[in-house]
Amino acid sequence: MLSRSLAELRESVQRVADVLAFVDRHPPAAINDLVCRGFGALSRLCRSTNPEFQPIASTTLTTDGTSTFYPLPTDFRSLLSVEYAAPEQAAKVWLVPFELHERAALSDPTTDDVSCARAYRVVGDNIELLPRPVANHTALLWYATEAVQLTADIQTAHVPDRLDDYVIWWAAAEIALERGDWERHDRLIQKLAGIEGDIRILARSRDLSAPSRIVDLRHATDRYGRRRWGRW
Repeated sequence: MLSRSLAELRESVQRVADVLAFVDRHPPAAINDLVCRGFGALSRLCRSTNPEFQPIASTTLTTDGTSTFYPLPTDFRSLLSVEYAAPEQAAKVWLVPFELHERAALSDPTTDDVSCARAYRVVGDNIELLPRPVANHTALLWYATEAVQLTADIQTAHVPDRLDDYVIWWAAAEIALERGDWERHDRLIQKLAGIEGDIRILARSRDLSAPSRIVDLRHATDRYGRRRWGRW
């Protein structure tokens, strides 16, 4: 995976847009903003095709036995999965999101098996686990991160498959549009359309190791008809 600095990306945009000599009209700060906006456009395209075809991170939160709300990471964009573990039960389950109309029953102190959370919901900058779990349980969150935002020339961004081309062409097309350089703008838009098709194909072929399969997430019960822990 290639790493490119903000300074390198900005110079590439200046060359493609042919504005190396027009620093007054197209100052570095303005081009830096276009580069970051280009990363945002690339992130939206990748996310709309496959949520996992973009930078992914993980974080582990530990319950305190008092709260049901826990803060999400500052670079959080969208949640992919929540793996919940209760050490005393030697069990790990995949939590599913609850609907708002289910919250009253899940937060009721008389809820069965109140020692373990069974579901989650993303609420603003927090994630809520219900029913309220006891202390020292853990939840491993896998999530897609926010689009890259570079603020210093030495900061770098990781770009797979030379997708920095998309960011550069996107930013250069915006400059061409502002300058009224219609020929260059149309040429860059055509190049962007071509690479968008490649990105969609790459996103769909991210993991070729196994076929898609049906996953049972609801209403698992034991032989006595009782709900299993961590399932619905």
